Amino acid sequence: MTAISTTHFKNRLKRWPVNLAIATGLINLSGCAMIGSMANVVASSTANLFTGSPGPSFLDWKAMTLVAAPDVNQNSPLAIDLVFVRDAAALEKILTLPAAKWFASKDEILKTYPNAFTIKSWELVPQQVLQLSEDALGSPRVNGMVLFADYITPGDHRALLPMGSAAFLVDLDARSFSVKSKPR
Repeated sequence: MTAISTTHFKNRLKRWPVNLAIATGLINLSGCAMIGSMANVVASSTANLFTGSPGPSFLDWKAMTLVAAPDVNQNSPLAIDLVFVRDAAALEKILTLPAAKWFASKDEILKTYPNAFTIKSWELVPQQVLQLSEDALGSPRVNGMVLFADYITPGDHRALLPMGSAAFLVDLDARSFSVKSKPR
């Protein structure tokens, strides 16, 4: 067991200078958006090089568009939370919650898992279109992204967004929503 651990460590140690050189080069060239995105991916991979276990990754996306139908939420304003989750246990917890429970217990959850979430919140009215760029949303390092919509109607009204997507289109209808993603 010790020999395997030592060999595993030595193999990782051999790759360290190459990964460091690549990360340094990409960071120096990060003025270009494409290179900056690659630098995020390399930096995330380099950070995981010594931990061994998969951890949070930097998001590499460009936009999200929220489109509210004319009769969204039965003609009522609709609260939306986009939750960036940095902790795997916190992600598991909130994926069990329907949106109504999330909105009702958000303060308690934030106390239970301090520093585990970054939340972006909006309230949309019927026929509103909200276009959000990467600049408005950021590219935090996360384990997952969950979208909650506080509909009047019963239901989960939650979606785990795919991490490998470049853009999202969220269609908010009268009683529920759907998410379409564009792969990178």
